[in-house]
Amino acid sequence: MFVPLHLPMITQRYPFLALCLALALASVVACSNSGEEMRRQLNELQARNQADSVLSDTATAMALTTYFDDNGTQNERLEAHYLLARTWTDLGQAPRALEEYQNAAALADTTNLDSLGNHWLSRIYGHMGELLFLHELPYNALHAYQNAYRYSEMAGEVHDAPCFYAAQSECYFDFSMPDSAAYIIESAINMFLLCGDTLSANTYMGPLSYLLVQNKEYSRAKECLEKYEFHSYLNAQTLLQSDDWKLLYVYKGFYYKGINQCDSALFYYNKSLYASENINNKVLTYRGLYQTYAMINQRDSVSKYAVLYGEACNESNKQSLSSALLSMHHLYDYNHYKTTAQQKTIEASNANLRLSVIILISTVLLAVLIVVLIYFWNHHKMFRLRLYNKYSTDILGYIATKEKLHRLENQYAVNEHLVMQAKEDLKLFRDSITQTQLQYGDINGWGMADYVQKSMIVTTLRTKSRKGQAATEQELQELRRTAGLYLPRFLEILQSLDYPLQKRDLSICILIKIKFSPSEICTLIQISSQALSNLRKRLLKRLFNVDGSSILFDEMIQELSDEDSL
Repeated sequence: MFVPLHLPMITQRYPFLALCLALALASVVACSNSGEEMRRQLNELQARNQADSVLSDTATAMALTTYFDDNGTQNERLEAHYLLARTWTDLGQAPRALEEYQNAAALADTTNLDSLGNHWLSRIYGHMGELLFLHELPYNALHAYQNAYRYSEMAGEVHDAPCFYAAQSECYFDFSMPDSAAYIIESAINMFLLCGDTLSANTYMGPLSYLLVQNKEYSRAKECLEKYEFHSYLNAQTLLQSDDWKLLYVYKGFYYKGINQCDSALFYYNKSLYASENINNKVLTYRGLYQTYAMINQRDSVSKYAVLYGEACNESNKQSLSSALLSMHHLYDYNHYKTTAQQKTIEASNANLRLSVIILISTVLLAVLIVVLIYFWNHHKMFRLRLYNKYSTDILGYIATKEKLHRLENQYAVNEHLVMQAKEDLKLFRDSITQTQLQYGDINGWGMADYVQKSMIVTTLRTKSRKGQAATEQELQELRRTAGLYLPRFLEILQSLDYPLQKRDLSICILIKIKFSPSEICTLIQISSQALSNLRKRLLKRLFNVDGSSILFDEMIQELSDEDSL
């Protein structure tokens, strides 16, 4: 049997359950009230936007966006972002406004748009076009106006679609394509006339008259000017309030200049100049003034207004900051740049991975190369050391055998057996030395100069020269004895020259040969720098019969062979 639910009985038996039910009902009611309040605020903000009121409450607009992103329908989310963009536009935050326009456009399902969706998209792209054109991005503005016109047509807005179509003419005019701009305006005028909107059609007669004047179609330009001035939205109030309507004076100035009525042209140019503060109006006015004064040959006025025209052009260019333009350009192409950024991120990640692998491989290869080079360097060094040791042993054996042979030949009682043995040993040493020199001809300095440098006496003399101490006679004698042992050929050449050398002179020649500097020689021999220089010049003349500097003497001493005559 069906038993009706009796709430008072349940609340009496289960007070906690009753409390939960009450809280749930309160929450539902609160959420419902909150949703209604947010929709009321959204409608109020939209009404203010349609009334062209300035929107400045960003907190409310952002709160509406946040709420409807979570709880609203697709059209409510789109409307909220659109109104937030309109708020940023009124506050002069163009990049942020453009970003919200993009967010609003991204929320629309373009594959299944209804009339309302097309309406919102036409408004979004229309305002985007205005914003982009205002910040001197005509190419992007043209693309936005084309989208606005397309969605407006799809929404069936016969009165609004021609406005978006006509707005494209401003972009073509900035592209320096006046013929295209004129074609767009004339087509838009025909669209307005077809739907019976003669006021809008006549309003676009003004810019068309300017383009007709440039093409020297003065009769048509006059008709367009009359319709623009007397049968359009232009009236005394709008002419007074807005600088855009004051282009009438500019249009009339160019018309009268075109038909050579310069006084009337100057009148309207000056009227525009003193009535309008718009920099674009001033640019056109200054251009018209200097061209008109050029026609009547007033050079001072031509120069004056030509300079003002140039300054106005520069001021117009400076009004848009490059950083803001760049920001807006990137925001306009948001989706494209987002995709590109993702691709670039992947490419950068792959490039970093490849770079890391290349660096790792290069590091390993470099380490291996360094190890191999060190190994071969040590091996080569040891090989050269062993080779030098063998070579020096052969040289010393050769010198000792040669001296022994001389002693045996000079003895009264010659031991022929020992002489023959000495000659055979001498031949063996000569062959060994010659073979080493031929086999390793790429090694410079096969003489004994390297071993002289490593000898004890040379090391001692270098130490004493650094300390500023003079060499003793015993040390100089040991130096000459060491040179006789290691540099026999060098001493033989010196002694074979016509001039007999004193011990001191011979010591100086040996020190020069083993590359002691002049200052070191002065310290060791205890001789002044000037005296050493004069001595070297004198020895150059006596030994080599050459007049020259002390440096030339050093060079010639260095060039003397330090190898024994084998």
